[in-house]
This record gives sequence, C-alpha cells and structure tokens, in this order.
Amino acid sequence: MTAHKPTSAGLTPADAPPDDIEALAEEIEQTRESLGETVEALAAKADIKARVQDKVTDVRQTVLASAGQVRQQMTGRAAQAGSAAWAAAPEPVRRAAKRAAGTARQRGTGLAVTAGAVILAGWLTHRPASRQRRRSDQG
Repeated sequence: MTAHKPTSAGLTPADAPPDDIEALAEEIEQTRESLGETVEALAAKADIKARVQDKVTDVRQTVLASAGQVRQQMTGRAAQAGSAAWAAAPEPVRRAAKRAAGTARQRGTGLAVTAGAVILAGWLTHRPASRQRRRSDQG
C-alpha cells in the first residue's frame, strides 16, 4: 500500500474533492438529500402537536375497539339473562308477554317499554304467590 502525500491544503488525495465536475455534483446532491432527510426527521420529532395528535388517535382507536368488545359481551349476557328470566316466568306471564310483544310490533317501540313494565309487574305479582304456596306445602 502506498502512502498518500498531503497536498498543499493538508489533504490526502483520498480526501481531496473529485476532479470530475459531474462526480462533484453527484456528491453534493447526495449530501443535500441526506441533510434533507435529517432535517425532516428532526422536524418530526420537534412537532409536539402532531405527535400528541397521533397518540390521541392511537388511544381513541384502542378505546373504541375495547368498547365494541364490551358491548358484544354485554349483549350476549343480556340475551342469556333474558332467556333465563323467560324460562323462570310462569306460563300466564309468558302468554301476556307474547301478546304485549305482538301489540308492540304493531304499534311501535313506544309501546314496547310499556309492555316490558307490564310483564315485569305481572311476573313480580305471580312470583310471591308461588313462594307462599311452596311454603304452605312444606309446612
């Protein structure tokens, strides 16, 4: 390997700028691109507002996904509870509920709330009576 002689400016031939103008222009263009990428990266890190907005968007998506899962779970549990209540309800209450549901379908959802209240009231009134009968049968 040969030693490079320093030039009058103190540069070795490997450090010296290229003699070819096209090669020099290409080197300048690469340096500009590299510097531009570095500036963009620094600007992105310094843009606190954009970073906070990105974080808010990420958290919002996570919360919405979790809420959707909870809603599905609760819907399933409500259906199970409704099935259990239907199975536990006495036959007269079931018939009244079916009639009320048919009427609600014909008249709209406003009546559905009323029908639900009637069903609940009917079930509550029949339930204590059946407990008293069981107690008298046991005693």
